[in-house]
Amino acid sequence: MNVMIISIFYIILISFAFNFLLYLWYKFYLYSKIVESIEYIKKYEDRLSSIRSEKRRNKVLRNVSPYLKQYESKLRNYIFIQSLTLIFVYMIGLFIVIYYITPPYAYFPYPSLFTPEINGRATVNNLFIYIVSFLLFTPLSLRRPKLI
Repeated sequence: MNVMIISIFYIILISFAFNFLLYLWYKFYLYSKIVESIEYIKKYEDRLSSIRSEKRRNKVLRNVSPYLKQYESKLRNYIFIQSLTLIFVYMIGLFIVIYYITPPYAYFPYPSLFTPEINGRATVNNLFIYIVSFLLFTPLSLRRPKLI
């Protein structure tokens, strides 16, 4: 019984550690790049919205639109990199849980359709525990700036 509690603790610890590492990577590397892109986009949009004349606005829009598209593209790429890194780290944690955490199940207090019996007791797979714990900590790693 203690081995199962320790394995559940390890699974939750692995999930939290990976999400926390992603959060640190985001906070110290991606956050500044995302904020910089957002600020440039806002600067160009404010510039366009401050122009009253329609002809002048269209002329400035033609001049500014390549830069605006460039920063919007950078912003999308940074957010994509953040999401892709989350998936990559999730797969690494999944590999660790499947191959290195034993036993591959934990006893569950209530029998149901999703908890098969082993030794007459309801069990839940470690894979399920990892997925639920990773989903629990995912908001920590998928943060966005408050500027959006």
